[in-house]
Amino acid sequence: MTAIPSYILSGFLGSGKTTLLINILRYCKEKNLKPAIILNELGSVNVESHLFENEQVFELLDGCICCTIQDDLKKTLMNVVKQHEKGPVDILLIEGTGVANPLELVETMSSPSLLRYFDLQAVISLIDANTYVDNQSIFTSKTIRNLLESQVKGATTIVLNKVDLATDKQLAKVETKLAKYTLEGTMVLKASYGKVDISILLEKRISSAVLDNKTCKCNNTHEHEKSCSHHHEHHIGIKTMTIQNVPSFTKKQLSHWLKSLPEGIIRAKGYVKLEQKQGLYHFQYSSNQINVSDQPQNGVIDPCIVLIGQDLDTANIPEVYGT
Repeated sequence: MTAIPSYILSGFLGSGKTTLLINILRYCKEKNLKPAIILNELGSVNVESHLFENEQVFELLDGCICCTIQDDLKKTLMNVVKQHEKGPVDILLIEGTGVANPLELVETMSSPSLLRYFDLQAVISLIDANTYVDNQSIFTSKTIRNLLESQVKGATTIVLNKVDLATDKQLAKVETKLAKYTLEGTMVLKASYGKVDISILLEKRISSAVLDNKTCKCNNTHEHEKSCSHHHEHHIGIKTMTIQNVPSFTKKQLSHWLKSLPEGIIRAKGYVKLEQKQGLYHFQYSSNQINVSDQPQNGVIDPCIVLIGQDLDTANIPEVYGT
């Protein structure tokens, strides 16, 4: 079964995510693509469900898929896989709530149990050109301000929407603000009513590589190019790497290896064997903090490590040494 090309739609409340989603669906219809849609709402009812009556929709209600109902997202993704097995899904569109952090969604999509089923193409964040700068002042909560920043930093493509409502002075301020947060190479598309060139919007802008542990830390350019898969597409900073054939660790060895990773690593997660213990243990690493589960995980066959970061280069990833 081929992996499903997948896209994350992010953006603050009222930025125009649903309007853009409808435009993408119109494009899919023109190209005879069969989409699946995951719609996430904080409330118990999706008041816009009527807009997608003829579409294959999976609803996630009563919470945000990047935090409180993340496990529900994983279950829903597996339901999409089951549907894909019955009748091919050509494209998956995930619309998060207005308070979803796209980096959390990238982390979920990069889970070892999901990697074989989904090929994450891009993270598309919408910015309301008319209100973005004002929101920086209106919302004094550090949590909201960090979220607004994360929705820009976590994007591979930004749609600067509602430019028709903004003055030239407002647009200049927004563009200056965005320039502080966007990664180099991030595409910025200006739009009104979410109208952009959808073929450009859907270009693959995230690269994913699955590597054998022995290919990490290559010693010369020729070996590096031969053993590691490189994609010369329109990729920017955010990349994912999955390292397989990982040896067993002590917790101290795991900690030492994680802290030896390059600065560009945003998150690391995976399943590892721990010395003198049975089964595989889930771990997460971010902000220099490591969390290892107390109990072994069921249904996991092989140990692996997933890295999410900016401008990841296999040559800079140290080989994993364990016991």
